[in-house]
Amino acid sequence: MPFSIYDTYYMLAAIEDREPEHTFFKSRYFPTNQNLDVFGTTKVLIDYKSGKRRMADFVMPRVGPISVGREGFSTYELEPANIAISRPLTLDQLTNRGFGESLMTNMKPEERANMLLMEDLTELSMRITRREEWLSVNTMLENGCTMLHVTENPDVKQEVKAQFYDGVNNPAEFIPDEKWTHSEYKNDGWVIGNWYKDICSMIRMLTHRGLPASDILVSPDVGEFIIADPWVVAMMDNRRFELGSLNPSELTTYVTALGSMNFGGRRMTIYISEGTYEDDTGKDTPYMPEGTVIVTAPGCGKGLYGAVTQMERDEEFHTYVGTRIPQRFATIQPPQKELVLRSRPLYVPRNPSPWSVAKKVFEPDP
Repeated sequence: MPFSIYDTYYMLAAIEDREPEHTFFKSRYFPTNQNLDVFGTTKVLIDYKSGKRRMADFVMPRVGPISVGREGFSTYELEPANIAISRPLTLDQLTNRGFGESLMTNMKPEERANMLLMEDLTELSMRITRREEWLSVNTMLENGCTMLHVTENPDVKQEVKAQFYDGVNNPAEFIPDEKWTHSEYKNDGWVIGNWYKDICSMIRMLTHRGLPASDILVSPDVGEFIIADPWVVAMMDNRRFELGSLNPSELTTYVTALGSMNFGGRRMTIYISEGTYEDDTGKDTPYMPEGTVIVTAPGCGKGLYGAVTQMERDEEFHTYVGTRIPQRFATIQPPQKELVLRSRPLYVPRNPSPWSVAKKVFEPDP
């Protein structure tokens, strides 16, 4: 059989050789182990072990050792999301000058087709990457995620929901008693704003269960609020009190490391997310809504991927394992090719509720 760059396995290799798109939320909080987290089945498995914190017993020497049982774990089988996007390639696109080509280009249509294949793979993959960032943030915000899937009717979408807790109330949600206010200097002393105590409480929601807490993710308005707090400004200038250091540095085009601060004796790093995406209506929408705070730690979750089954040119179904699965269609009349890229992601926590989340911290009192 003659070699073709449009063969699915060739395109899979091309995707694996590409430099992966940089992400923050996906890479830092939901990393994917290619050997353990990419499944060869359409469903994925999640294992949870209870976070017990039992101590060793004191035993009289004459009694001998006390047997300690092994902790059990629970396994859940879940259906990942399904992403399938495509881009057509028509005859007029091959015969006209492409973006970035010189006016006197000598590129042949078949050469331009090969070039556009790689460009389209990159563009479609970047769209999936933006969805993965959205999925990462929303999994933390909701302790689960509601994914709207397009149906046969483009105007009707079907909900596919993943929820990583039992019951109605989200145990990871922290609800402030009052809207956040700045600190004030009164009667020769500081009255620290309630925001500081609330963040300390959010940290304890994790540490009391033996879970790590090192990162504070905030929306831009919350970041500006912390920087402008008079007590923070005063303490940063006071060398006798080590509150932390605010020295903003850009990590990505949309995430800034504000610096580190001491919260109840625990030094935390604050990250400001200014990332946005374009929603279905074309509106520029932030990944983290205004007034949002997330307390967690790197590697709090993992990115799982289910297998993709598709019919190939031999008119047989084939199942592929990977995070991006390409496919190419072609028709003679009309003369057109179409590149499809599929992915089946599901992002899950490694432990029950390994994050604490506060929303709308500046909303007025009810």
